[in-house]
Amino acid sequence: MDNEQVPGLKDEEKLFGLFSHLSIFFGGIIIPIIFWAINKDKSKFVTFHSLQALFFHLLYVAVIFVFVFIIVIAGLALGFFSASHHSATGAPIFVIGIILFYGFLFITILGVMAYSIYMGIKAYHGELKKYPIVGSIIYKRVYGTAY
Repeated sequence: MDNEQVPGLKDEEKLFGLFSHLSIFFGGIIIPIIFWAINKDKSKFVTFHSLQALFFHLLYVAVIFVFVFIIVIAGLALGFFSASHHSATGAPIFVIGIILFYGFLFITILGVMAYSIYMGIKAYHGELKKYPIVGSIIYKRVYGTAY
């Protein structure tokens, strides 16, 4: 079972779930932390969605930082290689690298935005849709069982 419908939710809980996921656009990790802190003893539904959104946002930032770090190191290595060998091939490789970098960045950002919207809609419909890997861990911590 991939998702579970939660009966009897208040509209407020659904909105907290929705905005936890959509906070990638306007609040980053702060909004899910606030929603979690306010609702951790009141609503397991909001706790589940706010923690999922929080860890998804953190993973997204970590992936971007790692990718940028790798690109910077590769660019520096290419610059040292080109300077030491007086090679003319460094410039085209650098341009290709920049195109690939921005392509990956663009696809990653669009993918994260689309997935966050999708998860927010699922939360608004009262579903316990899980992110891969982290969703099961959070569900077990919040609800005490696995599904």
